[in-house]
Amino acid sequence: MKMIKKIFIVTFSVILIGMPLSAHAKGELKNYKIKRLVTQLYDKKSLMDARRQLSTYGTEVTAYVLPVLRDRNNESARIAALYIISSVGDPSAEDEVVKMLADRDHRVRQEAARTLCVIGKKDSTVTALKKVLNDYYPNVRYNVVRTLAGLARKDETGLFISVLGDYDPRVRMFAVKALGDFRAAEAVPYLSQMVRDFDPNVRLELITSLANIGTKDCLQPLVWLTGDPDVNIRVLAIEKIGRMKVDGAEEVLVQAADSFDPRVVSQAISVLGETKSSRALEIAKDHLEDEHQSVRLASIEVIGKMGGSDEKVILESLLQAESTLIRKKAKEALAEAGTGI
Repeated sequence: MKMIKKIFIVTFSVILIGMPLSAHAKGELKNYKIKRLVTQLYDKKSLMDARRQLSTYGTEVTAYVLPVLRDRNNESARIAALYIISSVGDPSAEDEVVKMLADRDHRVRQEAARTLCVIGKKDSTVTALKKVLNDYYPNVRYNVVRTLAGLARKDETGLFISVLGDYDPRVRMFAVKALGDFRAAEAVPYLSQMVRDFDPNVRLELITSLANIGTKDCLQPLVWLTGDPDVNIRVLAIEKIGRMKVDGAEEVLVQAADSFDPRVVSQAISVLGETKSSRALEIAKDHLEDEHQSVRLASIEVIGKMGGSDEKVILESLLQAESTLIRKKAKEALAEAGTGI
């Protein structure tokens, strides 16, 4: 208290006489402010504002909040301290945060895992995270697998294969993502079994991961996903198949161009054009009179990029189309084809 009174008296006196604070006085004042804010972490009414303000001080605040981590009498304050360390991104606190993975409170374990996603770098951290990968609480498992996805080595793909059956979709999603990032070809048989996962976000991530791996045996599960109930998944599967350099990919796109869904058809036509398929022009011309405008627009674009003089005549006829968008697209296609319309 004497020190606080001294700082207050000196600061107040300096303000009164209009003199600038010395560097030492500024440092003392900052220390006092930080310490005061740290005490407010123990008050639920002031915790959120104190947490926000402390995060603005950068890594210098770490030394003040580390003691809070060791105080087992207030979980809310400890969680706030972990959040602050994560916000300032101070790797020097990594070992202290790792200890929190074994905490009795699942909320603390959850926040510790989330914090390590930001500051974790050490192999010892990976080892500690593995021990709580099967934690009873789904939020803990989710943050653990998300952190491991960024820290684990490529030779640890078995770690992520083992949690593909987790009942929490977030865990499955990040396991799928990690296997795709690692381009883990050995995981394809396991990933193929997830094409009917009940969570659409998992299936969306599955498409990207299979495309990243990109081996021949990735094509069939992607083909299955072109018939997914979710249109976004169907369209993404077509897009990713078009980027694959494997036998059979082009034929899948050709078949997709006859799909019942116009969004799938237009995506297939566009990708065939982008990959300069020898079938693209023929298919685009066949769909110029399609009842769905999105399909017609995709076809016009492909014809503009790949067509010759005969196709330019077709595009010119579309300049009189009833639809404003069709006329505009035809004009753009002709300009791209070099006619200067």
